[in-house]
Amino acid sequence: MATKMTSTPKAAILVVDDDPTVRSAVTRALQAQGYQVATAEDGRAALERISAATFEIIVCDIAMPNMDGIELCKVLRLDPRTSGIPFLFLSAYQDIEARLEGLSAGADDFLGKPFSINEMTYRINRLLTNRRLPLVDEALEVNPNHLGQVSFEQALDLIRSQSLSGLLSVILPGGSAGRVSFEEGRLTEAQLESVSGEVIAEQQAALEVILSSPRLAFVFSGQQTLDDAVLMSRITRIVESEASL
Repeated sequence: MATKMTSTPKAAILVVDDDPTVRSAVTRALQAQGYQVATAEDGRAALERISAATFEIIVCDIAMPNMDGIELCKVLRLDPRTSGIPFLFLSAYQDIEARLEGLSAGADDFLGKPFSINEMTYRINRLLTNRRLPLVDEALEVNPNHLGQVSFEQALDLIRSQSLSGLLSVILPGGSAGRVSFEEGRLTEAQLESVSGEVIAEQQAALEVILSSPRLAFVFSGQQTLDDAVLMSRITRIVESEASL
């Protein structure tokens, strides 16, 4: 008798948005790719969902009643049980203040509305590939009390010297965003986006702009394989400007 083959379900995703149209559209798109999707209409409802189930990534709006996305992200980052869940903001607020606030709260990525479903699923897949576990400061050999003093150049050196894999997100003056991917310390992809999320430069051209421009903030979320153990690392810095670099 033939055995029926069943596919392994993909990651469980929590979609948080007060707009039912957005919740429905995002849910349908993710379910079509095999993801398990739950929804919540605001931050408070999301916390209830998270207390009752395990999610591997959270896709969240910023402006919501009762508890907005920024507050939800901060609460989750303070709880050891949820601090490692990748967090993607989907927001109509695309100005530089919104991006900085999202990164400062602990988000891993930011996608402005209106957005492409393909772009959203690409971002989700990338975050899941570089899924973070609880922070292991020793992996970076950096005092956790002084992470705010790490410069952009020092972060690059740490990524290379520790053979880290992950995503380095950079906010530039004017609100444009640079995204640089690494595999075991090697740069594999670079992209520069406008405030609206449009790709305006890629690879070497994007990298040159990122390296030569003042940087308002940067976040690295990634992993390192060491002695058969996976150590996850996160460096976050919000600065007024690094114009002198």
